[in-house]
Amino acid sequence: MRDTGIGISREQQSRVFNSFEQADGGISRKFGGTGLGLAITKRIVEMMDGRIWVESELGKGSSFIFTITAALPPEYSETPNSEPPEDESAGNMDFTGRRILLAEDIEVNREIVMTLLEPTGVVLDCAENGLAALEKFEANPAAYDMIFMDVHMPEMDGYMATRRIRALDCPEAVSVPIIAMTANVFTEDVQKCLAAGMSDHIGKPIDFNEVLKKLAKYMPRNRS
Repeated sequence: MRDTGIGISREQQSRVFNSFEQADGGISRKFGGTGLGLAITKRIVEMMDGRIWVESELGKGSSFIFTITAALPPEYSETPNSEPPEDESAGNMDFTGRRILLAEDIEVNREIVMTLLEPTGVVLDCAENGLAALEKFEANPAAYDMIFMDVHMPEMDGYMATRRIRALDCPEAVSVPIIAMTANVFTEDVQKCLAAGMSDHIGKPIDFNEVLKKLAKYMPRNRS
């Protein structure tokens, strides 16, 4: 990917893939963002046995380049009779017919979660803030087997949205697992999530294996 933006200095290039880091501190004030996007991208690339780097000059834009290791589909294989190895992490987890409500205000984060969970067959409904998540759940509480709730969102944060959901007058409001998604993973942060009525938490950047563990723990699996 290449852009024609302001560019990144050599010193700044060493930091842009770190969590909560941006090339210029003024970027978040002007354009928003948490500094997690590239850190999450780097994590995904590394999970695919690849690497990612940036080539840039100030005032001349930036190029983000990555490599990954991917298997050829059977029709392109030199040995067409051989079967490709199955992904033991996601391939054996079938959540077809299950539905999750994902409350996350950052679009790229929503896309990442959707991409990671696609092999499991689960259906994701997305809400861009806590208020939208509350409204979606209130409209059809029986539809959702689980909620992934970002903590820091505009309009209504994850804590308030969870409290409002738990206070609804329906049995699903009490029983639905609500999993916090937060970069704050200190003990006091986790306790704050639990005190708001959340069932558990997942740290950011999102770890795919951790997400699968939460699905297996809180959501019934379909039998093949």
